[in-house]
Amino acid sequence: MEQFKKILDSLFVWVLKLAMVMLMAMVVIVFLNVVLRYGFKSGIRWAEEISLVIVIWFTFISMALGVKENLHINVSVLPRKLPVMFFNVLDIIKYLLEIVIGFILIVYGWKLTLNGAKSFLPATELPNSINYAVLPIAGIFIILYALIYCIQDLKKFKGGAKS
Repeated sequence: MEQFKKILDSLFVWVLKLAMVMLMAMVVIVFLNVVLRYGFKSGIRWAEEISLVIVIWFTFISMALGVKENLHINVSVLPRKLPVMFFNVLDIIKYLLEIVIGFILIVYGWKLTLNGAKSFLPATELPNSINYAVLPIAGIFIILYALIYCIQDLKKFKGGAKS
């Protein structure tokens, strides 16, 4: 299990590097577009379109990162004086819900990607599927990380270890 997680982590590092490069590119593109539009009364025709694609990709990669790092919002309204077993069960339910969400992203993201290949973005004439191709990618990472953490928590649950 640890070896698989190391491989998945190293693969995800490359996805994160891609996201960082895309974010830097978006900042440069938007900055240049603003300077050209307000300074020189012209602009980059495709800047908004590419920026939107980058934001979509960055958002879903960040969602997968949230699952990997357990950064998503947790509701801890219940007092911490309840048994640890109760919180272990809630964590397992959370991971199962993340797996379901990842599965939905894969299935419907794939359908959207195939459907989007039939149309093209107006400024760049890229296939519209570029907007949706990140959905199955993020879904795969979400499922795999949620499965890893769910299995780890199930082992704790069976062993009676405290988290």
